[in-house]
Amino acid sequence: MSNESANQAQPIGEPSAASEADTVLSGERIDRAYILCHFANESPLYKPWLDQLPIAWEVVSGYTPNWEPPDDAAIVITHMHYSWEELSILRRVRERSPQLPVLILSDGILEYRNTWEHPDLPEGSLFQPLFGHKLACIGKSQVRAVESWGNLGRCECVGLPRLDAVVASKPPRVNREGPFRLLIATANTPAFDDDQRETVVESLTHLKRIIDANTVINGRDVEVVWRLTSGLDEEIGLPAPEKGKKPSLLSVIDNVDAVITTPSTLYLESAIKKRPTAILDFHNTPMYVSSAWSISAPAHTRQTLLELESPPAPKMLFQDAALQDNLECRTPAVPRLIELVTAMIEAGKTARRDNAELKLPYRILHDREKGFFPVLESFELHRLYPNNEIFQNDDVTRMQVELEALTKRLGSAPLDMARLRNQCLTYSKLIDEMQEDYESARAVIDKMNERVAAIKIHNEDLKERLDTQIKRAEDVNQRYKVAQRAYQNLKKWKEFHEEKMAMEEAEALKQPSQTKEVDEPSDQETKIESQEKA
Repeated sequence: MSNESANQAQPIGEPSAASEADTVLSGERIDRAYILCHFANESPLYKPWLDQLPIAWEVVSGYTPNWEPPDDAAIVITHMHYSWEELSILRRVRERSPQLPVLILSDGILEYRNTWEHPDLPEGSLFQPLFGHKLACIGKSQVRAVESWGNLGRCECVGLPRLDAVVASKPPRVNREGPFRLLIATANTPAFDDDQRETVVESLTHLKRIIDANTVINGRDVEVVWRLTSGLDEEIGLPAPEKGKKPSLLSVIDNVDAVITTPSTLYLESAIKKRPTAILDFHNTPMYVSSAWSISAPAHTRQTLLELESPPAPKMLFQDAALQDNLECRTPAVPRLIELVTAMIEAGKTARRDNAELKLPYRILHDREKGFFPVLESFELHRLYPNNEIFQNDDVTRMQVELEALTKRLGSAPLDMARLRNQCLTYSKLIDEMQEDYESARAVIDKMNERVAAIKIHNEDLKERLDTQIKRAEDVNQRYKVAQRAYQNLKKWKEFHEEKMAMEEAEALKQPSQTKEVDEPSDQETKIESQEKA
């Protein structure tokens, strides 16, 4: 595109007098930054820092794939990295103007589906590789991810200039009384194909059903503010949103107690404002932005809602730490971006002056933390351990008195330790003696157990012999009883027989001349004889 078709130069950030003098004396061009974006004048991605550029700048609009940077171009800046037109321009700039630095801006968080499962984006168009010399990343986690895609040393941790004002403002305190106000929102583009949209609808429908069935959470009535995009309201059974201008999401966040959102830069804004924030994502894809709460399955919903209303301090600490990793926000991003742009411009000047290759260091921006992670303000032990009485003590005088007492106690500790050591030695000797006694007693017990075992064996033998004798005695006793019965019967028979003989003799004396007849045995005699035989 020619200069005439480009926007008029807008030197809001003029170069210093020294640089102008150098340019005039050398007869060189007046350097200019070209912003390759149709809508940069209205975009919050550019507006916060354009007026602070150290050189004049120009927004290029209406460009075609054949656009080439003018001769006065000192740097090309864009976030347009998604279509064939922009990729063609960036490739050609790198090939035809190798000494002209190109800076790509990251406009938000990385999202797995947008990077790898977006059917409308050319594969590899999201920084695989980077079609520029440097990428202004929003946080350290993004630097790690993009550099792992073959961009070692081409990422700078800048932050997100449009969020500087949000970081600088003091957010309202989260309400802990009255109704529990919950914002449920979706990204501008929550799904990239029909299957993904179906999953998003499923997650929102489930969330709505759970909230409708649980209108009270931890004793507080639930008030939900829905801010859905892409016509999702009607699809999950919500009333159509009112037409007209809506309050900004930032102002809505200020008036709620917690936030649930699909993967979006809104998560960062909510975390900046100290709202407990959960990411709703049923897609089961890697999370480039880590969060303290996530709802990736229906089973996670109830517990997450309970904790969003009463967030545990350790999880809020993790949210703060994850925010620092996802977004460089401890200091404003605009000065870092201006420093990066300035360094790249100077590197381009040096390359053109020396007619040499453009060389940029692996890291232009200085890490004031030197690679370490700072201790966060939210790391407060009395909140992390609310049930620990020691950490709840904020009475300095009391702690000083206790510390003094403890110091004196520690002074006498060596003597106490020596005394305890001697006692331990004495106890150790006693224990050794007791151990020896125990071993001796154990040996005696073992011998007694052996004797008991032998006695048991002997007793078993005696018992067996006794059983045999008892059996024999019972047999003899039985035989004795039989013999006794036979003796009694014989005795009775003898008495009867003697009585009979006496009677016969008497009869014989009475009748001496009668011939003695043989009498038939009586029944009694027959019975006695039978018993004798038996």
